[in-house]
Amino acid sequence: MESLAKILEFVGKYAWAVCVTAAFLLFIPDDAARQIGVAELRTTFKGALWIVLVLTLVVAIGAILQYIDHRLFDGWLKNRREARAKAEERQREAEAQAAVERKKVEERENAQREAIESLALRLHSLDLNEQMWVKYCLFHNVQTLSAERGNRTAQSLHHKGIIKEGSGHMLDLPFHMPDRVWKYLIEHKDEFLPEAERADTRFPGALANFRKSLWANY
Repeated sequence: MESLAKILEFVGKYAWAVCVTAAFLLFIPDDAARQIGVAELRTTFKGALWIVLVLTLVVAIGAILQYIDHRLFDGWLKNRREARAKAEERQREAEAQAAVERKKVEERENAQREAIESLALRLHSLDLNEQMWVKYCLFHNVQTLSAERGNRTAQSLHHKGIIKEGSGHMLDLPFHMPDRVWKYLIEHKDEFLPEAERADTRFPGALANFRKSLWANY
């Protein structure tokens, strides 16, 4: 098959020359044919020359069409392969980027979950005065409470990350609950400030006494 293909390729490559020669012999004027000595040849082999002309013309046209087809088809295949390779490369890059983003999201969610678990653990291990600080803020719906800077309850909550020191006078320093802490407390308000305590008429007085104690360095 390979040898036959090479033969056909060779025949097709030179068929146009044979076709032109046959056409020249057939269509050259009689006077010119006699002058160059091909008139007798044309008369003798006219039928054969027509057959050669037709065959070589068909072969030449076929070769030209095959060449054009190969050039176009090969170019189309090459462009298609390159486009597919680029698309696959873009898809791999997109998948890799998506995997990186998913990992970042997972790490961020894990960090947030661990932070919430740590916050919950600390809030559930507060002593009575620290619980009163939280209850006061929830009852009065305030995130900031002032106290002496050296107040034991304020400093304990500060070291646990429940509140942060603000700027002000050390005898009346504001302590602020970060948003993440406040949000958690609001979401679990009934747990840290039960309805029974809120409904107790003595509870506001207990909160007021606690508020005063913040300047007594208890």
